[in-house]
Amino acid sequence: MHHYAHNSNETLRKRGYRLTPQRYMILSVIQEADEHLSIEQILERVQKRNPQVSLSTIYRTLELLRELGLVRENHLPGEQPHYETANGLAHHHLVCRRCRAIIHLDEALLGNLNEHLQEQHHYHDIALDLVATGYCDACWLAMQQA
Repeated sequence: MHHYAHNSNETLRKRGYRLTPQRYMILSVIQEADEHLSIEQILERVQKRNPQVSLSTIYRTLELLRELGLVRENHLPGEQPHYETANGLAHHHLVCRRCRAIIHLDEALLGNLNEHLQEQHHYHDIALDLVATGYCDACWLAMQQA
């Protein structure tokens, strides 16, 4: 069992859920990906392992895993939601508006903003998800030449 899946199993059990084979497959697919995955990509990869897993199972499982803080749902500009493992309390992206390239930014980028928000507004377990958009060098040069 992957380290991530093992930790996820503990989280699920503490909240009264089991790590079913379908949940394990979905967690594994997301954890093994080196990119953000759409629902369709997750479905395709899970069905390669088990064609019996339905789209509704994927949706229900992602909703549960998101609620439990095991996966992160990203709403990048102009795209449908994408999913990735939820590691840490901060996650930031820099997205090119033209080619859609995504760069993961250092989670320390916003310093201790979550601590300030907790102290000033009395919120707890704050997750910071910054999405900054602009143009990568290649797209910027192409646009300048056009």
